[in-house]
Amino acid sequence: MFRIQPFAKLANVTVRTLHHYDRLGLLTPALRSARGYRLYRMEDLAQLERILVLRYLGVPLKEIAALLATGAVLRERRDGIDRVLKAIAAAQRQLETAKEPDWSLYKSILKEIHMQEYENWTAKYFSPEAQQAIEERKHLWSPELQAKTTADWKQMYADVESAIARCVAPTSDEGRALAARWAKLAGGFTGGNAAVVSGLRNLYADQANWPANLDPQVKANAPKPELTAFISAARGTC
Repeated sequence: MFRIQPFAKLANVTVRTLHHYDRLGLLTPALRSARGYRLYRMEDLAQLERILVLRYLGVPLKEIAALLATGAVLRERRDGIDRVLKAIAAAQRQLETAKEPDWSLYKSILKEIHMQEYENWTAKYFSPEAQQAIEERKHLWSPELQAKTTADWKQMYADVESAIARCVAPTSDEGRALAARWAKLAGGFTGGNAAVVSGLRNLYADQANWPANLDPQVKANAPKPELTAFISAARGTC
């Protein structure tokens, strides 16, 4: 057991930093002395190291709590960084041995970076429970399923746009049928998990505040506000 000052010295941080992390709920020691002093364990040191690594990677403090709540998300982020580093190493090796660079390697680097940026900024919309549920469903996804899902959503958007252009009432049979199709498609990602559904709605409701440098393909695949408004009206949730 360590009192706060010896623990701060061991971890090479300030007591003020530990107090701040405690207030944020990032590192709150479970034990107290008879006089009420914080008592830190080696497990707390491991937790602090994770916090410091995420801070080093540039993760805002307000997002760290959600990341720490699910170790799977941390492993996924680490794996993503490893993929970027491997892609860069492959590009460097190829450039040293070939006269002409293999531009597909650089394309793969950019793809991995965009993927990491996308996952990082969307995390704030999903609760720890939702992030864990998403992580557990990733093994169900494949490039073939992604291609089919993208095509299905493209057709879904086109059909809703057609209904709007024809002045179809959202509460009509056609409108409710479109809402049912929409819900079924969304269920492929959410798995019916209420926390994931809530996070997804928060994500798309905040499109005006999405990063300006976001991959254009991400924005292109997002539903337009008028489409989500139609579906909400068809469900009777607006």
